[in-house]
Amino acid sequence: MTAQTADAIPDKSSLTTKHVVVLGAGVIGLTTAISILESASKTNYLVTILASHLPNDPKSIDYTSHWAGAHHVSHATGTDANSSSANTEHPEQLAIDQETFRTMWDLSAQGSDAEKCLMRIEQVEYYHEEIPVDKDSGQARHHLSWYPDFKILSSATLSSSPLDLLAQGIRSGVSFNTLTIDTPVYLRYLYQRFVDKGGIVLRGRVDDIRDLQELQRLLHELQPTASDVQIDALINCTGLGSRTLLGVEDDAVYPLRGQTVLLRAPWITFGRTISSKGKEGKEDLWTYIIPRRSGDIIVGGIKTPNDSFPTPRPETTIDILRRSLRLCPELLHPQPVKSAEIRSGTTQLSTDSPSIPNLDQLSDSDLLNLIEPLMVEAGCGLRPARNGGVRLDVEWIESTRRIPIIHNYGHSGSGFQSSWGSATRAWRLLEGVL
Repeated sequence: MTAQTADAIPDKSSLTTKHVVVLGAGVIGLTTAISILESASKTNYLVTILASHLPNDPKSIDYTSHWAGAHHVSHATGTDANSSSANTEHPEQLAIDQETFRTMWDLSAQGSDAEKCLMRIEQVEYYHEEIPVDKDSGQARHHLSWYPDFKILSSATLSSSPLDLLAQGIRSGVSFNTLTIDTPVYLRYLYQRFVDKGGIVLRGRVDDIRDLQELQRLLHELQPTASDVQIDALINCTGLGSRTLLGVEDDAVYPLRGQTVLLRAPWITFGRTISSKGKEGKEDLWTYIIPRRSGDIIVGGIKTPNDSFPTPRPETTIDILRRSLRLCPELLHPQPVKSAEIRSGTTQLSTDSPSIPNLDQLSDSDLLNLIEPLMVEAGCGLRPARNGGVRLDVEWIESTRRIPIIHNYGHSGSGFQSSWGSATRAWRLLEGVL
């Protein structure tokens, strides 16, 4: 175990009877820690987050949450996250996502402390397959039908779209209201909310989750006044770290690499996604446009299993930009604009349609020149995927004492949209064993 710095710990007299240590400060760790503090009296819990990476750190491939898009579009489907079919096999995951959406929707309300982190939008999802019809009712079924103002797009709407959807192989689509998350801003909000509630944040790394004595020593090294604060439970929210963390060593965990491009296009206030299952030997195709309240836009993306390459691949950036412009030609402003105008907010918006060149005939260099005024950065992250899905359970370790470990990891690309529901269930597991 290694230690670096520590935030201030409350006066010893304010410490409570049950000390819970949360490992990890991504969106899952932060949200779980907040839920424990806010769901029970502080006379019951003292909560410490111990993590190697924190929200205010520079972006790193080792801190996945910084790189997420993100929007709330549930992946709780009985077949595949890229499918248009109804949810039939994962009712618990659906409940988790719905709880998270309700919480985030409230947080996105005007005047909320988190309003600046979130943006309510209309989202359109396009698919390369038909939406299935229920045999009994004759009605189309869709796993996103619970979102506000959900609609199945008519064939007439698809065929008349200026996006030339049918030529792109689109066979169906839906629209609904949801929200997007400015992930770096939201992570800092969660961090501050946790600290303001009396939570403790320490920077350090755990090598062996079973070595309670060493963990206690680490806490003392980070903050000597915590030396005699007994640890009563651990919450494992280490994401990809659960593959190598001694005492867990979950070989079902693997990296699912994503790559995105961050653009500045404040005139885009809607979301679009095209999803399709990759054919034999090819990865899933997944193109998305995610606007943020700040005026930035995340476009992507890819899903490449067991790929840990730490920097954006230029050829992937080009591919993402081509797909994104095909899906959202509105990204290109009708009149030529300069980077400085966009970033300063002095760009004059127009209702005219942009003139888009033939993307298939455009060279890579010409494409980059075309999009350069909007470019902020290319990025990549490693989603903490897990064969078998999220792990949310309890196990016990025998060390100097016998204590419970609540595992809450393996959310893949669904960490933000599952965060509050997963945190509630982790807290319930904790309540059941303490």
